[in-house]
Amino acid sequence: MTPPPPLLPSWFGPRASTGDSAVAVLLDQVAPAGTWRDIGGNFNLNVRVDAAEPLVLRVHRPWATRGRVAGLRRLHERLQRAGVRVARPVPILGRDLARAGGRWAELEEFVPHVRLDPSQESYLRLFEELGRLHAGLRAAWEPDLPPPMDDHRTHRQLHYWLGFTRRRLGPGAEPVVRRARLLLDELGKARRGIDLPRAPIHGDYTLGNAGQLPDGSWLNLDLDFVRVRERLYDVAGSLYWASDSGASVDLRELCDAYDRSAPEPVTPGERRFLPAQITLIPLHWVATAGLMDERIGVVGTAGLAEAEKAMDAAEAWWARREELTW
Repeated sequence: MTPPPPLLPSWFGPRASTGDSAVAVLLDQVAPAGTWRDIGGNFNLNVRVDAAEPLVLRVHRPWATRGRVAGLRRLHERLQRAGVRVARPVPILGRDLARAGGRWAELEEFVPHVRLDPSQESYLRLFEELGRLHAGLRAAWEPDLPPPMDDHRTHRQLHYWLGFTRRRLGPGAEPVVRRARLLLDELGKARRGIDLPRAPIHGDYTLGNAGQLPDGSWLNLDLDFVRVRERLYDVAGSLYWASDSGASVDLRELCDAYDRSAPEPVTPGERRFLPAQITLIPLHWVATAGLMDERIGVVGTAGLAEAEKAMDAAEAWWARREELTW
């Protein structure tokens, strides 16, 4: 008899819903007139509350600890003082944070903004602003901010999650897991002897997590994955999504735009490792396909198809490594 797939970790939990009883009670308290609407978010529930000054109620995933959420609120305040525009934290029911079932919830201002359509020009602006954001994060950083639960940090972590995915998705996942392990080992060899500077980073800097204000200035959103790690991770992730957007983009020009505004020039080691760092983005999705069953629908066929798609993307990026060396 085939053993059942392992359960998802208890800390993972699904995204909160406005239909959850604890969330409904909280909404009745912060928006008694019922003037609210779900404005999306892949990981956290984000609800716009229409009041005299519009607000956003954010209900976090179960893994977000009180220390993490409170630390991010302090970081928002310090970034504001450093001249980096982010949403301003607002008290909720007379305190910093509230509980919604087993989750932490908070309020912040809703900042009207325009999300730029994908194009070379909009991505040039994004990469210039990424350099400025890195400078602001460095100036405002608080060393004791707890890291997010899944930090994408080490090859050992990815090997662990590949094993979980193999058990979760069943024997049919063995070929894609084998491909992922081989590529992960190859990327590990490429990493040897390269020093990658570490710094506070955004963690998910895309056009969907930034916007332009009416005066032309820039708004930075969704700091949920802010942490200290190799700063190249931010550049690589943004390049991946720029390329995946469907827009015709020149990746080298985007890299140069970041270099002009970053607090320190990109190092030769970072330039050499860039193709491998981009490849690690979809490879991480292969490793965590068994964890993300909620997103892909069901354990089994759908999850396996998602893992294979991400694996194809990772191999395609690595095949372009000579072209991508910055």
